[in-house]
Amino acid sequence: MKKSKIAIFGSASHIAKGLINNFLKSKKFNLHLYTRSPEKVSRFLDAIGKRFHKDSVIHKGYRDFLKCSYDVIINCVGVGTMNKPGDAYSDYFTVTEKYDNLIIKYLLKNIDTLYISFSSGAVYGSNFSAPMEENTVNSIRINHIIPKDYYAIARLNAEAKHRAFNKLRIVDLRIFSYFSRFIDLTDRYFITELINCILNKKVLTTDSANIIRDYVHPEDLYSIVKKCIYIGKINMAFDVISAKPVEKREILDYFSSVYGLKYKIVRSLIHFSPTGTKYIYCSNYNNASCIGYKPLFSSIDTIKEESKYILSGYSKIDETRK
Repeated sequence: MKKSKIAIFGSASHIAKGLINNFLKSKKFNLHLYTRSPEKVSRFLDAIGKRFHKDSVIHKGYRDFLKCSYDVIINCVGVGTMNKPGDAYSDYFTVTEKYDNLIIKYLLKNIDTLYISFSSGAVYGSNFSAPMEENTVNSIRINHIIPKDYYAIARLNAEAKHRAFNKLRIVDLRIFSYFSRFIDLTDRYFITELINCILNKKVLTTDSANIIRDYVHPEDLYSIVKKCIYIGKINMAFDVISAKPVEKREILDYFSSVYGLKYKIVRSLIHFSPTGTKYIYCSNYNNASCIGYKPLFSSIDTIKEESKYILSGYSKIDETRK
């Protein structure tokens, strides 16, 4: 059986690592890993015991991309975590456009190739006071665009462009939250701050807001990607959901009981989020069910299973006795 040839852009990213790990386990795919940081990808492959795997090739940069042929192109390129004022917000637009246009150029000459682009729940805008729905409206004050609007506009622009190329096979997968053992602990998210506090025996300070998140498991993400690969002709966007979102209180209770996390609640903290405050960041729009996607893991399942690889040796109780 011929192996599917897959190009992965941004192969040093968090999402790409989980996909690479699963693709190489299956032995049905041949991976071409494109990155500006080949040393990071090499270290990652070393860590999972796949450094010299016959089904993976690391490409330094993207210069030779157009010279090769692929069955699938997966775009995991991002601009990193922008957590302070003054970051290069223009990268939301220029970086997205640069790699997206390169792939579109390829598709126009290879119309049977599938393009899977990783989008974001941020495409819905900045009002996250309830789960997203099919008819949720992204409202932007045209004459008063502010930095927190930039990323939503960039993602919406990319998705609209993809739908305009309706003769091409393009899927946008909107990720709300994703967590795996391969996460970069220097990224400043709630879950990474929590894990760092356990590792460094520090007290976590958090506010009283009981945020809701939807953490997708690496195997569920791999599952929907495979569904897209084998579905045939397609051009649409899907919200990628877990089996059930999780509240912050449930996360705190789990880590305090199992790993001895110490935390204190303060009435309010000053948070800076470049894409806006997200109290309820999840979706009820399960349109991916039309291609047979059914998540197996809830958000708390994902957190429990993946965090144990990071926190091995730190458990407060013996998990095997539970």
